Amino acid sequence: MATRRDVSMVPPQGGYLARRCPVRAQLDVMRPTEPLPPSPVAERRIAQGIEYESAVIESVTAGSSSAVVIEGDDRSARRSLTVEAMDAGAVLIVGGRLPADLMGRRVGEPDLLVRSASSAGYRPIDIKRHRCLDPIDNAGPALCCGLGEPGLESAAPGPEWSARRHRGDLLQLAHYQRMLEAAGFAADGGRWAGIIGVEGVVVWYDLDEPLWQTPSSSGHQKRRSTMEIYDFEFDFRLDIMAVAFDHLADASIPPLVVPVRIGECPQCPWWSHCGPELNAGSGDVSLIARTGWKGWKVHRDHGVTTREQLAALDHRTASLVAAGVDLRPLIEAIGTVDDSTLVGEVIGRRKTGQIGRLESAGVWTVADARSLCERTAAYSDQPMSGLPEQIDRARAALGESAVYRRRGIDTVTVPRADIEVDIDMENVEDGVYLWGALASDNATAVGVPAGYRAFATWEPLSPDVEGRLFTDFWTWLTRLRSAARGMGLTFRAYCYNESAENGQMRRIAADLGIIEEVEDFISTDEWVDLFRVFDTQLLTGSSIGLKTVAPLCDFTWDVDEPGGAESMLRYDIAADPCSPDSDDARQWLLDYNRNDVEATAALRQWLDSTANASPNVEDL
Repeated sequence: MATRRDVSMVPPQGGYLARRCPVRAQLDVMRPTEPLPPSPVAERRIAQGIEYESAVIESVTAGSSSAVVIEGDDRSARRSLTVEAMDAGAVLIVGGRLPADLMGRRVGEPDLLVRSASSAGYRPIDIKRHRCLDPIDNAGPALCCGLGEPGLESAAPGPEWSARRHRGDLLQLAHYQRMLEAAGFAADGGRWAGIIGVEGVVVWYDLDEPLWQTPSSSGHQKRRSTMEIYDFEFDFRLDIMAVAFDHLADASIPPLVVPVRIGECPQCPWWSHCGPELNAGSGDVSLIARTGWKGWKVHRDHGVTTREQLAALDHRTASLVAAGVDLRPLIEAIGTVDDSTLVGEVIGRRKTGQIGRLESAGVWTVADARSLCERTAAYSDQPMSGLPEQIDRARAALGESAVYRRRGIDTVTVPRADIEVDIDMENVEDGVYLWGALASDNATAVGVPAGYRAFATWEPLSPDVEGRLFTDFWTWLTRLRSAARGMGLTFRAYCYNESAENGQMRRIAADLGIIEEVEDFISTDEWVDLFRVFDTQLLTGSSIGLKTVAPLCDFTWDVDEPGGAESMLRYDIAADPCSPDSDDARQWLLDYNRNDVEATAALRQWLDSTANASPNVEDL
């Protein structure tokens, strides 16, 4: 895709550009304030990534006598050495720097370049310190090969694993692919590239496979390939940077993008600039949870930029829009046709589904349509299924109460049992090192001590270590469930946001050969996600993470700075037997995990009692 602007003033950019926030690309040029320094967690991630990359490269080069290693800090010299190695047909190039693509404004340094066995070209491989494989799913088996023979031709489908699709990783690989093509060194036989994750194998990806669902010009969703996504995202950011340079030269030229609240904002060096701007007044509409960039754009297209403006929209009208009713013909008919005209005569009698929804909402005639909100009805051109909920979230954010019952919820209900266990796990990139469980007082009825129990290890994590730890936890949990059933008692285990626990349990269970046991458990009503219980019945004006909602039940953590980011920093100390602070770090992690399950238990009690006194968002 050709860029729309003259980008010759934009310095050639690396592979991270396409995966970063567009606003960040703009602010990197404009530099409106002093950027925030990297957080300790970001520094940890960078340091551990470099360490892991070095270990993988050492393993790869040890198994290949023909590997060419490019070293040194002189980028020009490294680029020349890389070209020489590719010209010479080196089988494997480590640490190379590709020739700059000045036309495309690209520079890049793939961790590995592996030569195709069937052509003179190369394929890029990057090393990432995270998981690249999941238990087999509908995506089919992953195409993998060992580090001893890292080429695509050595890869074979793994019957037990599917490839994780890290969008950022694949966009970075697409960047290298375009550079190889521009330099004339791309391999024939399709655009394939690999990632080496913590599993220690090369996972191969077809960059031309249509993986990503995106909106199309027709208003429907279309699947696009990584290459298509990359070309758009990279060129878009080049345009943004070009306009930012124009703005610096002439302040009358407005920047191309404005701040939007997205997930990566808290880690961005420019959050000190964007945060105050977004929170000014009633707050930007993107501050509403689950709005995202796409939702923000739809709102902006309709002149709704603040939470106050979103809260002012009409929920009844929004519900019709969200149900797929095109209200525009009805709104246009008001004042131009007789008020007694039936809605079917305006929108077309064949649209029986829309007519039925209108009638259910009390809109039978054009006169009834006068009660609809014209501004909300305008969203019919870009209908959003979540529009009614976003209106309620905006109202909750501006309301006086910290929490509201959803529409139609008269009583908050929580699944309860005779014996209850709260579960929370702690993990790092290498795996799970702690499963914590809090057994209710009634557990003593089946011979299990009540209170907190930690299944933890401080050994270096490996599949064997992780497997033994999970086996201990799983055996304990299974025995407790069986004992409860044996005495005719009901049993339930609770977590907060099951996606994390479920993903780790499935992954480890697949290695241990007990995946069916785990699937049987998590599919029953004995496994309860309190996040879902909360989310389906209550609304707040912000996120509903455990640390955010725990204050509703007056729960506080005993440890300083509780959170996943801090736990990773503490784990590094806890797992270091040479650290004088390892005992303190281990105790912090145990206390933190204990507090997490105690918070879940406290929240369950609150949901089952005090939460019922929360006002209903419908009354706002």
